[in-house]
Order: sequence, then structure tokens, then C-alpha cells
Amino acid sequence: YISKRNNIAKRYDYALKNLPLNLPYKSKNTVSSYHLYVITLKKSFSKKDHSSIFKQLKKKGIGVNLHYIPVHTHPYYLKKGFKRGDFPIAEEYYKRAISLPMYPKLSIKEQNFVIKSLKECIK
Repeated sequence: YISKRNNIAKRYDYALKNLPLNLPYKSKNTVSSYHLYVITLKKSFSKKDHSSIFKQLKKKGIGVNLHYIPVHTHPYYLKKGFKRGDFPIAEEYYKRAISLPMYPKLSIKEQNFVIKSLKECIK
């Protein structure tokens, strides 16, 4: 599974490298299991852009996701006294992150559809 996930990640890396995105960080001395493949939109995009891109991908049937909602903004923690703005870096990350489909049985055809759709949404 790890080998399959790494191959999927390599295809994403190659296909998305020239887009205005931050791709997942990779350390040279480690092998990732790529539990998730999270891209972040560069700062030139607004929160509205993020929401629009996310919704367009969902509308195309692509299983994108948000990983993760900042913990301090969950109702339980808000009741405990935390508030939006307490952890601005986590909140900023959340406004820019999109998890792309990443699972061992993702076919090349399916991945190409994700890549093509993402490129269309960004342009």
C-alpha cells in the first residue's frame, strides 16, 4: 500500500508542480505512507477562491476533503473559552488546505480526472 500511495503522490507532484499550490513537504531521508495528500492554495487565493474550488471539485464527484478543522473552533472547545483567532496559523492553514483523493486503488484514469479538474478549477 505504501508503494502504491507513493506512486500516486509522485504523479500528483509531477502534474501539479507548476500550479499556484504548495505541495506536501517531503524529507529526503524518510518514506511517507501518504495517509493524506494535502495541497494548500498559495496566499494569492482568497477564502472565497478556496471554497469555490472545493465546491467545484465536489460537484464533479471528486472526494476532496478538509483536513483538519482547527480543534479550538469545534463547539466543545468554544464552550471551554477558546475562540476564533486564538490560533491564527492553524486557521490560515485550514482556509487554504484541500485533501485530494489518496488511496491505493485510485486508478491512473481517476487520478488524471482529479488533476484535470483541479487545473480547470484553478484557471
